[in-house]
Amino acid sequence: MGFHTKSHMLKRRDSTDQAASVGPVDEDNRLTYRQHTLSRAEADPFTSEQVRLLCSNLRSAILISIALAVIFVGVQWAVLEPDKLLLWSLLLGATLIYRAGLMLLWREDVGVLPATEARRRLLLFRIGVFSGAATWGVAGVFLVPTWNPSHMVYTSFVLAGLCSGAATTLAIDRVSSFAFLLLALAPHSLFLISQDDTVPQGMGTMLLLFMFFLLGTTHSLHQQLEENFDLRLGAVESASQLRQMLEASPIATRIEDSSSKRVLFANSRYVSLVESTAEEVFGYVSPGYYINPETHNEILETLGYGECISDKLIELCTFDERAPVKWVLASFSPVEYEGRTAILGWFYEITDRKIMEEQVEHLAYHDTLTGLPNRLLIIDRLHQAISNAEREQERVAVLFVDLDEFKPVNDTYGHNVGDVLLKAIAKRISGCLRKSDSASRFGGDEFVVVLPSVKDENSAVEVAEKIRHALIEPVEVEGLSLKISSSIGVVLYPDHAEEVKQLLKRADIAMYQAKAEGRNLVKVFRPDM
Repeated sequence: MGFHTKSHMLKRRDSTDQAASVGPVDEDNRLTYRQHTLSRAEADPFTSEQVRLLCSNLRSAILISIALAVIFVGVQWAVLEPDKLLLWSLLLGATLIYRAGLMLLWREDVGVLPATEARRRLLLFRIGVFSGAATWGVAGVFLVPTWNPSHMVYTSFVLAGLCSGAATTLAIDRVSSFAFLLLALAPHSLFLISQDDTVPQGMGTMLLLFMFFLLGTTHSLHQQLEENFDLRLGAVESASQLRQMLEASPIATRIEDSSSKRVLFANSRYVSLVESTAEEVFGYVSPGYYINPETHNEILETLGYGECISDKLIELCTFDERAPVKWVLASFSPVEYEGRTAILGWFYEITDRKIMEEQVEHLAYHDTLTGLPNRLLIIDRLHQAISNAEREQERVAVLFVDLDEFKPVNDTYGHNVGDVLLKAIAKRISGCLRKSDSASRFGGDEFVVVLPSVKDENSAVEVAEKIRHALIEPVEVEGLSLKISSSIGVVLYPDHAEEVKQLLKRADIAMYQAKAEGRNLVKVFRPDM
């Protein structure tokens, strides 16, 4: 377990900078990130939503009105006085210019508006609707050639189609929709009914019934839209209450979108945990916070089975590449957040505890003086090396290193000098080994070296001789030049023994044979020793 840095975190940020700029609100949540910055007395979310929806259809409504007006004037030009048509066109043009001006002024979507501003915009929009409807209502009375049945029917058809479309696009505002139908279609219907001919009267009656049908349909559609908005607003308020509760939590919490995997909400504790800012966290792709990318996939898979996750040990990245990783106990559960499926995560930081555990574990398996593995750890590594060698049909060498005449150094110069000498010896032994090899302080002035995957006896002896020569070199300690040698015993698995205890015993026997033959020697175990 390492507390390493994470430069890959910053690399992955490049691909998500755009996401970070999205913040906690996207197109599906337009209704209202800004609502959370306004008090309930200031905000008017429903009127704001009405204005937004009405304005979203304004461009198409203007274009359709222009197209209908051009076609209408073109068709009626042959049977009506041009002056009347031009005057009517100017009136309609002025209305459309007014509505286009509103569209340009309000083209920026600002979310929830203050109550006074929302009502002001709705009033200005309604004025444009009333003016447009009245202009078409004028056409339905003064631009109807009653002497020409086909052109009269055409006028009725244009007005009926126009009102049918308006009933849908304006349904969000009952006042606008009702006013448009009454001002645009009712005058034409009553005008036809007032004629002496039964055919216009019948048409007028049918248009009047059609108008009442549209009024009823518009009313129902308005109710549905209002109910839908109430549901959405309720979801937003529930999400707001959830945010308030989580923000007050002493534990770091985060909500992410199940499909996009982007962070929708994070409390200040979480922002502090990943050593970032709210702007960077919101919208960031959450798998980027995990040291192991597969961790996030495992979480999604478990939640997909309908199970919750409690106290899962996870390594988290931070935005600071120089900072160590953070260890947390994380719990996850599926939630509904602002009308979408999301994942709520709780993160309890245990980095300090994890560091302490690793320190305790290190002390339990390492020599406090030299930092080398102790007797317990080297025996465990020897077991692993033998298991691998058995599987791969390889050899393992064990070197038993004992320092010659170390006790006189302690007796003459004191234990402080002896300790410094042992540290230097440990460093020199380690410097003679491969990364796959292991050196340990077995006790006192004894060291054991494990060499996995050795070719043969000669290879093991070469390493032992390398160590012996390294230890002969003088060691400078507190102004003293100390010279010491070593006796080394060598055994191989499975040539000399197949069990750990036997290997260590026979390596020790070979080492004592080296001492018996004059010290500063390397001896390989032989059965006759």
